[in-house]
This record gives sequence, structure tokens and C-alpha cells, in this order.
Amino acid sequence: MLKKLRWLGLALASAAMANYSHAVENEVIMDFAGQPNNLPLYTSASGLGTMSVSPAGGGGFAVPTGHTAFVTLPGGGITTVFTPSSTAVPTRIAFYDQRASTYRNISAKCLNPSTQVIEPCDLSNVASFPRTDNPTGVAPYTQVPAYTWFPAPTSILRASTPGAANQNIQSNGGYITLPPYVREITVTAYGSGNADFSGTDIYMADAPSVSKAFAPSAVTPGGQTTLTITIKNPGLGAPIPAVNISDALPAPLKLVSASHTCTGGTLTAAPGSGSLTLTGTTLPVAGCQISAVVEWPGDATGISACTATPTITNRITPPAQFSTAVGQLNTEALADLSCSYTPPPPVVSLACTPTELFDSPNQQSVCTITSNTAAGASGLNVNLSLPPSNPRYSSTCPALITIAGGQISVTCTITATANTVVGDGDVVAALSIAAPSNANDYTVTGTPAQVIVRDDDKASPQGAAPVPSLNSLATILLALIFAAFGLVKVGRRPGN
Repeated sequence: MLKKLRWLGLALASAAMANYSHAVENEVIMDFAGQPNNLPLYTSASGLGTMSVSPAGGGGFAVPTGHTAFVTLPGGGITTVFTPSSTAVPTRIAFYDQRASTYRNISAKCLNPSTQVIEPCDLSNVASFPRTDNPTGVAPYTQVPAYTWFPAPTSILRASTPGAANQNIQSNGGYITLPPYVREITVTAYGSGNADFSGTDIYMADAPSVSKAFAPSAVTPGGQTTLTITIKNPGLGAPIPAVNISDALPAPLKLVSASHTCTGGTLTAAPGSGSLTLTGTTLPVAGCQISAVVEWPGDATGISACTATPTITNRITPPAQFSTAVGQLNTEALADLSCSYTPPPPVVSLACTPTELFDSPNQQSVCTITSNTAAGASGLNVNLSLPPSNPRYSSTCPALITIAGGQISVTCTITATANTVVGDGDVVAALSIAAPSNANDYTVTGTPAQVIVRDDDKASPQGAAPVPSLNSLATILLALIFAAFGLVKVGRRPGN
């Protein structure tokens, strides 16, 4: 009968605990089921922590499936020590199905959130460690737990069932809600008389966690995005101290500015640098965020990185880059940022040299179409607006001219037509770059080219005297000589 009552008590207690709702996320029992009973150390398969038993395997110790309970023939006491891992936070201690002859001493170690010192928890402080009794049931489950506090140096809370006169009177137990600062829990079960069942479960929740995201998640070189780092308090009901977080931005990202909504701490985030840190901060109950504006540089290095690695991953890896005083989930926080780069269209210009020709032989102007960047492998097609047809000049410039792949220029010519026609005047050959066939093929800079073909044939003046021949000049010279001699003789009179 006692055995049946014992397991009936376990069933009722489990049903009562199933109706319990806690604010924390992903709360589970610290489950050590399936471990041999004679091992001194039990390790949770789910990574929630460890449990040591003293004496090892003695006193009918066992771990029922789905519980961290221990079943005992209590005698002088069996002690179990539950130690949470760094990724889990204890949230409550549940105890149930005690008899009048059974009690347990509960003690714990806590992190002092102000001093960061590990010290005994004050389980008598019902504001910090509220107690809840499970509802009583039909006989023999008519009792509620009774609590006795033993202050320092023991700092033990004893939970027992009153009514020692009747050992068949039992309790559905209760639970103690824990703040997130509990770092170790010790339970020692005592009893006398008949074989008694005594169960204790430790419930665990996720430790604080970190996640991150870029918005927008895609940029172009020179563009900015906001990196949001979210530090989550998973409903633990109290602020979490001693939070440290650092983030090394992947190249080529540069920090523009940063701020945070956590409590206190030191934020180091120099503009232009590639990293930020927040140290000694406190995580509020509602969680907090770090917001950082970052830029993908638009310089040659940024463009090269965008082309070579169009998607980069920003990582925060706990515990090296994220930790709290009560532990943290060690899941890596990842955020991807994509970059796309479309090179600007080439800028093309036109120049003709020389800009002035004469209608004489071998008069030619070379017109050069130049791009500011080398043409791609298939070449760069450039549309030209050609000069109108005119007999005074000819041109080798086509309506579509191609700069060969890898080259930056191509040439064509305008040639003056040689003639001796007098008075046919000057003409202008105008050549320009036309709009591209596709808007992104190229853009145009500069002005159209103009080549002037000038008339160098001049007409003779009307009524002009004929040019003397060489014999006529000789005759005139001889006449002048004789005239000079005549003047000399006239000047010489007789007697002089």
C-alpha cells in the first residue's frame, strides 16, 4: 500500500506541476534520467548542468524518468548538489509527496548582482524567493508544506509536512521561484520510520542570448546600413549584471556611429573603426539593443571587396564575445550583409586635331574617340553624328565606331578636298558623339568637334599693269645711265 501511495503522490505532484506557468522561456526539468544510480557525478544529456550525490548511490537513490527527483530510504540524509551550466539558469525548486516523517534541507549559492560575489542565498526572503504550495487533494494528500529557516552560517530552508502523528498524511508539495542569480542548489533528504518517497525537481530556463540583423540587408559601395544587436533576457524576471559584448565587423565595413539601450556600461565605438564593445552593462528585464550605423566604403578597396565577396557574415561568438554574470546561450549570432556593384558607364569624349584645314593636298584632321575606362572584352560601341556630305571634304568616321576590347580610344579622319577653285569659301565639318543605343553603354562629356576647311585660292586684281619682262628692265637701266652721263657734261663749261 505504501508503495502505491508513494507513486500516486508522484503522479498527483506531476499533474499539479503541469498546470504551473512560468514567465521564462524554454523552461525544462534538469533531467538526469537514465544515468546509473551508483555514479558519484551525473551529467545532463541536454547540457543543463551536473548533479553530484553523496553518499554515491546509497540510501535507495534513484532518478525517475523525466525528473531530477531522488527516491530514498532517507535515514541520516542523502545530499544532492545541482550545478547549472553556463547556458542555463535555475528558475524554481519543486518538491512533493512528503510524509510527516520526511523533510529536506534546501540551500543555495547566489551571485550578488551588485558585488558579483558568490554568497549563500537568503531563502527566507519570500520577496526574492516566493514559495507556492500545490493545492491539497483527497486523503491522504491533505497537508501543505511547512517551512523553517536556519539563518547563517547554515542558511538552510527546511521544507517538511506537518502531522507527525500520522505518517500516512502526505503533501502534494510546492515550489520556490528563483531569481536568475542562483548558481548552485543543495538538497539533503531526511526521514525515519517507514520507507518514504521524497522528490525534488530543478527547473531550468535559457540563459540570456544575443542575436543580430542588418537593415537593409543589401547595400552598394558607399551605402550605409543599421546593425542591430539584440541582447535577450528570456523572462528571467530580474536585470542581469556584468554583461559584456564585442563585435568585430567583417572587412571592409566601417563604423559610423553607435548607441545602446542597456543600463550603464562603457560603449567603445570609434567612427571609422571596424569594431565596437560594450562592457560592464546591465541587461534590463525587457532586454536591450545596440544600434550601429555601418558603411560599406565606396573607395577602390570597398568596390574590390564588393566584387570579390558580395556577401559577408558578421559574427558574435559567445562566450568570448558575449557573456553575462549568470551565463549565456552559446549559440553564435550571425547576420549577413550583401553588396552589389554596377560599374558606372564609361565616359566618352571626342576631339579632332587639327581643327583647321585648307583645300590643298594632304590636309587631314584625326578625330579621336576616347573612353575613361578600357573597353570590355567585346569592345565598346559608340554612336556618332556625322557631318553632312560635302564635296569640300571626305570622312572615314562611321555612324557606329567600336573601341576594341582592352583599349581606351579609336580614331577616324576628316580630309579636305584639294582644289584651285577661286572663291568657293570656307566650310565646317561637324562631328559629335550621339546618344548610346542602351542608356548604360556610356555617357558623353565635352563638346562636338568642328573642323573648318578654308579656301586658299585668291582672284587677281582688275586692270592691273602687265609685269615687265627682263629685257625691258635692262633697257630702262641703260637709259638711266646715259642720262646721268649727259648731266655731268653739261655741268662742265669751258674755262672751268
